[in-house]
Parts: sequence; C-alpha cells; structure tokens
Amino acid sequence: MRIRFYALAATCLLAAGPVSAQQRIAVLDDTALAAQTCNVCHGSGSYISPTMPPIHGADANAIYGALIDFKTDKRPYTIMGRIARGYSDAQLKALADYLSKN
Repeated sequence: MRIRFYALAATCLLAAGPVSAQQRIAVLDDTALAAQTCNVCHGSGSYISPTMPPIHGADANAIYGALIDFKTDKRPYTIMGRIARGYSDAQLKALADYLSKN
C-alpha cells in the first residue's frame, strides 16, 4: 500500500514538472480543485496518512500561517516550500479557508 502511494505521488510530481507554476495556478483557479492536491499527502475523508499531519478541518489561520511560513522558508521542509511558492497569498488564504471547512 505504501509503495503504491509513493508511486502515485512520484507520478504526479513528474507529470506536473514541465508545467510552470503560473500555468498550474491558471488551471487550479478553483479552490476545491486546488485542495485536491493536498489530499495526495495529507489524505481526506477516512484516509489519513500516518506520516503527514491531517489538515482537513484544522483552523484556517493555522493552515494559512503554516503555508506562508513554508512559502517564505521560515519553516523549511522538503516539498511544501516549493508547493506554497506556486500560489499567491490570496490563493493560500482561500485554500486554508476551504480546507478548514472540509
């Protein structure tokens, strides 16, 4: 199961590689669609990864603060900084609000 998860995550990252961050933002204008990318690692519904913190239903300000910290390298991490830098602050706020309610 874990091997399939990592294979899926690697495939998604490789597929998204040639697309620039600005192109991804244009495609992911819908917040609900953008939130689906979070599910790859953080899970949704009944699935929760044992290695990633659950974020669905968490406090919106806490999610937003963490995303801004990742974006500005105040909170270094392996991939979250690169992901957060692909979104504007307004998009991160909308994403945090969406995730806190779903």
